[in-house]
Amino acid sequence: MSNIKFNINIIYIDNKIVGNVKDHIFRQGTFSSPGCGTIVGNVKNDIIREGTFSSAGCGKVIGSVKNGYVFRGSSSSAGVGTKVDKVSSFTIPGMERESDADIVAAYHFFIKKFL
Repeated sequence: MSNIKFNINIIYIDNKIVGNVKDHIFRQGTFSSPGCGTIVGNVKNDIIREGTFSSAGCGKVIGSVKNGYVFRGSSSSAGVGTKVDKVSSFTIPGMERESDADIVAAYHFFIKKFL
């Protein structure tokens, strides 16, 4: 199993940078500064969106988080769609203080696409 961690808004896999999070915008790349790289998605109001938009709340809805559960679907309402699993199944060490939706989005965009 790979060593996955989050530190100061940077996502690492086996000590290599794979992406970062800044203001709920997720960027892919090997940059050590949050806010640099190719935008892959964002989170706003517990709704997870994919796309290259630099504003949270824009892009194609792929899922949401509500009451500790992850939902797959295109609804712009949190908690609507197919229940996938508990948020705890998608945790990344170091992200415990981030919002549930940010944790799930980081897992989806940088570890394994599941939404």
